Amino acid sequence: MINLTPHSIENPILVDDEEYYQLVYRKEKGWSHCKSRKECLAKLHYLRDGLALGKIDEASFREREAKIVLTWWMQGL
Repeated sequence: MINLTPHSIENPILVDDEEYYQLVYRKEKGWSHCKSRKECLAKLHYLRDGLALGKIDEASFREREAKIVLTWWMQGL
């Protein structure tokens, strides 16, 4: 199980590996577009892992993170 909200003690959001990869690799309207909160959290988790493992640099991380968060936020308006 993958915890998409590692800092949440009382309300963790857990997904299994299969669901995680389905959420991360969804690209219908572009990778930064998310249909659900879970998909958004999975993609942010994936980005943070990539940064921690040195797969992407900090500038790319910040750009992609902002795009995901802002796209998700704008959908809620």
